[in-house]
Amino acid sequence: MTQDERVRAAEDVLAATGPLRNLSDEVRSYPLRLLRIVAEQYATRNAPVSDHLLRLPPYLGETALRGLLEGGFIERLSPERAVYAYAPTPEGLALLASLEGDAPKGRKGRKRG
Repeated sequence: MTQDERVRAAEDVLAATGPLRNLSDEVRSYPLRLLRIVAEQYATRNAPVSDHLLRLPPYLGETALRGLLEGGFIERLSPERAVYAYAPTPEGLALLASLEGDAPKGRKGRKRG
């Protein structure tokens, strides 16, 4: 067995513990929950969601936000009263609609481009 294989085996043993499985599940599921929060608040407010309204867990929340931005599922805007605000893109709403049959209604996201 190579060193890389031994390291991978050790990582697998550790990852199989309950707390680390829970952490892995949270890392995988949080971005979708965050996208839903942004879409629901956007639909309710009919306006972009200010950054201070999003209660993001340290590191995980910021990383999920960056992932949603990079993937084109939300867009970042610069409003008057917040550092940033976020709105779901058509791609983000389509992803939610594919899961739930119906995405939150609101103004359509601005065209990217």
